[in-house]
Amino acid sequence: MKYLILLISILMISTTCVQTEKIEHEISIDNNTIIIDVRTKAEFLSGHLEKAMNFPYTEIEGQIKSITKDTSKYIVVYCRSGRRSGIAQKALIKMGYRNVVNGGGYKDLMKHQTK
Repeated sequence: MKYLILLISILMISTTCVQTEKIEHEISIDNNTIIIDVRTKAEFLSGHLEKAMNFPYTEIEGQIKSITKDTSKYIVVYCRSGRRSGIAQKALIKMGYRNVVNGGGYKDLMKHQTK
């Protein structure tokens, strides 16, 4: 029981940190922004941001160079909640891409774009 409470506490803190990070960083999307939806193909087909490309987060490392080899390009990755896009963001940063932003969840990002 003690470990369960600790695990729940850690998960709550992690979730809070991710949400805070999204709020603190303004996301800028323009014609030069590479937008990557890292959800599944089915999720992508159910709705996605205009000009977004679909590469599931498990395939992002193998696909990114087909999009750009320029490691300074501004890239926004998003998914349903921000968890998978966070994984994709870390993978791209590890590969040397310097301007990768976790856009978070699709619905939240849609609200941001319509403002």
